[in-house]
Amino acid sequence: MILLGASQPLADSLIQNPELASVILDDGELLREVKTEELIANGKALVAAATSPSHALDRLRFLRQRWMLSITVNDLSGAWEPEKVWRALSDLADATITLVVETVWATFAQEKGLSGPCPITLVAFGKLGGHELNYSSDIDLAYVTGDDDLEFLEKYAPRFCEIIGRALMDRMGRGMLYRVDLRLRPYGKAGAIANSMRSVEAYYKLYAEPWEIQALLRSRVVAGPPDIVKRWDAMVKEQCFKPTLGEVALEQMLESRSRTESGADPEDLKRSKGGIRDVEFLTQILQMLHGHRHSKVQVKPTCDALRSLAAEGALAAKDAEELIEGYTFLRQVEHRCQLVGDNQTHTLPKDDKARERLARSIRLPGWAELDSLLTSHRRKIETLYTTFLASGPPALDARDEALHRLGSYSAAAAQWLDPLPDSDAFYKSLSQNESSLQRVAKILREAPALVSKLKNSVALTEAVMSGEIEEETPVDRRIRQLPIECSLTTLAKVYTAAWTGAVTRWVLLGNFDLSQQVSDLMDALLVHCAKRLYADFDIVALGSYARHELGLDSDTDLLLLVADPAMHDRAEQQAQDLLALVSKLRRAGAPVEVDLRLRPEGKQGLLVRTFDGFLTYELEDMEMWERFALGQARGIIGSTEAVDLVNRVAYAQPLTPERLKELLDMKKRIETERVAPKYIQRDIKLGNGGLSDIEWFVHILEMRYPTATKAGTLIRMEDRIRELARASLINAIEADELLQARRHLLTLRLKLSLIGIEGSVLPENPDRLDLLAAELGDVDGNALLRRHERTVDTVRAIFSDGLERLKA
Repeated sequence: MILLGASQPLADSLIQNPELASVILDDGELLREVKTEELIANGKALVAAATSPSHALDRLRFLRQRWMLSITVNDLSGAWEPEKVWRALSDLADATITLVVETVWATFAQEKGLSGPCPITLVAFGKLGGHELNYSSDIDLAYVTGDDDLEFLEKYAPRFCEIIGRALMDRMGRGMLYRVDLRLRPYGKAGAIANSMRSVEAYYKLYAEPWEIQALLRSRVVAGPPDIVKRWDAMVKEQCFKPTLGEVALEQMLESRSRTESGADPEDLKRSKGGIRDVEFLTQILQMLHGHRHSKVQVKPTCDALRSLAAEGALAAKDAEELIEGYTFLRQVEHRCQLVGDNQTHTLPKDDKARERLARSIRLPGWAELDSLLTSHRRKIETLYTTFLASGPPALDARDEALHRLGSYSAAAAQWLDPLPDSDAFYKSLSQNESSLQRVAKILREAPALVSKLKNSVALTEAVMSGEIEEETPVDRRIRQLPIECSLTTLAKVYTAAWTGAVTRWVLLGNFDLSQQVSDLMDALLVHCAKRLYADFDIVALGSYARHELGLDSDTDLLLLVADPAMHDRAEQQAQDLLALVSKLRRAGAPVEVDLRLRPEGKQGLLVRTFDGFLTYELEDMEMWERFALGQARGIIGSTEAVDLVNRVAYAQPLTPERLKELLDMKKRIETERVAPKYIQRDIKLGNGGLSDIEWFVHILEMRYPTATKAGTLIRMEDRIRELARASLINAIEADELLQARRHLLTLRLKLSLIGIEGSVLPENPDRLDLLAAELGDVDGNALLRRHERTVDTVRAIFSDGLERLKA
């Protein structure tokens, strides 16, 4: 009798399907929870037995009728709490939509000769997106495809999406499934009915209005592949939960809400003052204000969000409780209004008899009691809404103020400072101290890659805030002072802090040779590790490390030698221990990488060679490129004889024309294999006129004229270039041009690492080019490109002309 009196449509469904009466009479069947996966399985079985596409949809309407009956009875009887009812209605809709899409796709794909899974993803907004659907809600949907489905998007998607809409909305003998509203899709009514995921991401990043971002908060994929689900969720998090909610955006959302509220009927439970929408609006604004800092409030259901806001301290527990109670009651009354005739209404009935029936459906004596409760809840909601929002944007705390002043760098700032203990003190320093703010802004702008290191160090962050970071200190001092018995955790922490401190200081000042300091720091670490292992081998640095030119992501090329053959087995084990130790330091976060691939026989060779074994390999198997690689060597720890031996081997054979050709063929092969043709002018390291051209040019001349160039005795590239000029192998202008080009290229390499660009290719992105240009003193990115092209063209010309002279 409760059901028949409260909802005529459901009474009609019982008359139409008498067998459903068994659901009401069987408590076990009636109280069964709605589970999306189970419903989908039941629906597939029903569809499989259908005789036609229209019959299949009719069977899905029956499935919905059966479960709507169960949900409604449990709601009216009080067996289920309101939130459980809303979730059940949403899960039923999820299952129904999924089944409709699969059913329609099977027929459509067959007709069009298409194969594979359905390429359309359905995204729910609003009540369905928030898992809190009404009995008579529209379902707000958007259609999305994968980025690779462009042909389907252009040729088939409009018709397919139209068929889905009709399948959901067309009335048949069992009525319709759901009303569909597509107005929340990108560009609204003016937009395409379906969009690629890439275009959706671009829309919300570049064009969406503040109210659209707010609507995005309660959106989720209902039917679609996992990769789209992941991207959609990431987009929602990025767009809805930013470090700060801009005042302009907040004001626009408040103005939009005020316009809606001003024209609402006072009897409208949803839109009038103190109504359902006020609770939802307030909750969503609070989520957007606090969601970045407190991830637990990034939930969709309104009541869950209010509980999380209270738990995280963003909302008083008493206020959250009053909002939840009022919201639940108002929506319960709204549901009873909708059940009467399956009407999409939010307005209280005017008729006295209808009001009395409404009160009794909520188990109240009469309208007077219901009216009193409604008035009480709406007043509380209105008061809280006004307190939080109606008076204007809330005052910014120190965190919000600091992030607001950092503008587009606020997200990176929050990533840095939020994880730190007592982060509020750092935010207060930023909001009150302009010099601290400028230092932080410079780091975030020019070196965002440092954030992952700085967020783990209170000491470094304090040094940045106070300006102490700019004071010059020996970068390797703390490593050299560490006792060898210290823990690996301590060693990794001290090394990482010293490395990060040096890089941060260079970003702020830029008045010293960072590569030199990074190389000095590596020297100290290797010395510590060798002493820690009581190593018997000598460590010789090769390549850029030998030249004191380590980049921020450079490998550390090493050669390990031992003089006494009797110590070789022990030294080999110690070398393995060294690699294991470095690996542990790297896993602990230390930016260190050791490379032993330049040893004799490469990866297949022994880690350590005896002096005699090294000489034997040189006489029998060493190739010319290996001698070339050994030509830049520097001792780190051990005897000077080890470095002397390497230099003797490196220059043991004269550079004949045949051997020169062998080397140049190797260089060309490296360039061809590692540099795409389109990047040949933009690859800072291996491209035309890059660092490799300078290094090869200088070293080839040294190998051809070892005595004149003091080959093997000079390590730094600046000294070696000047020595070439002194020996009249290049002129003074060429030397100066090579030195300037090298400084330009090395600085670019460091800058690219710090803004997070892997590899050594000058970016094509205009924003990043402009950023690099500003840091390097150029007007804009185009000016930087022009200067870079002039630089590398000059280097390539010197390289080519010099080799031609050498061949002659």
